Amino acid sequence: MRLVRLALAVAATACLPAVVVPSAPAARGHACTPGVRWLERWDVAYAGRLLRPVGVYTRPGGEAFMSLGIADHYGFQVVLPIVAERLSKSCRPTWFRVRVAHYPNGTLGWIRAGTIATSRIRRRIVVDVSQRRLFLYQRGKLVLSTPAAVGKPSTPTPPGRFYITQRFIVTAPNSPFGTRALGISAFSNVLRSWVDGGPVGIHGTNEPFSIGKGVSHGCIRLPEQTMRRLFGLVALATPVLIRP
Repeated sequence: MRLVRLALAVAATACLPAVVVPSAPAARGHACTPGVRWLERWDVAYAGRLLRPVGVYTRPGGEAFMSLGIADHYGFQVVLPIVAERLSKSCRPTWFRVRVAHYPNGTLGWIRAGTIATSRIRRRIVVDVSQRRLFLYQRGKLVLSTPAAVGKPSTPTPPGRFYITQRFIVTAPNSPFGTRALGISAFSNVLRSWVDGGPVGIHGTNEPFSIGKGVSHGCIRLPEQTMRRLFGLVALATPVLIRP
């Protein structure tokens, strides 16, 4: 996905579900065991919107391997999926384990609790590369199924667990990305010298005949009307599972 900044307008609305209190993932009013608790489930996920710049650590209290601002270089809020939390003896989260858009794909890190506002996400995207289809689930139930174009053998769509990082409205006429594009946290394992490190995305297309084929540089292409519908249903940090 090689997006040209001048051809895009940032989608500023419907980017994040309603914000809950910062300690929302922790079980309040119930017995708990101090330590690390896994949060990621099929029917619900948690996300955290950064309230200030943060360091991302290899482990709680360890060494920071990257830093994040409250917005990325396109101006989108940084919202991270929360996959686990570390609970204190009083059952309050002290650290959150999060997914980050960082190569190699699948990178996880820890950030301090209190630096994010959390929310629940009930939708999830699944891309099946072998079937060349995309599925959208809400609360574990299928709500959308569509054929998709995927990466060609020389530039395959990378498998793994990712999330939506950006929501673009494309303003350039006859754009190869169609009129809507979703950036995700995946990077090509082949096109490492591309702009922004070879990011992968989900977008529309001006070549509808390519849908259902393995022809892209790794991105997932959808029919234009379907892409518009998907765009209106998903928020930043929505989980994206890509299966081989």
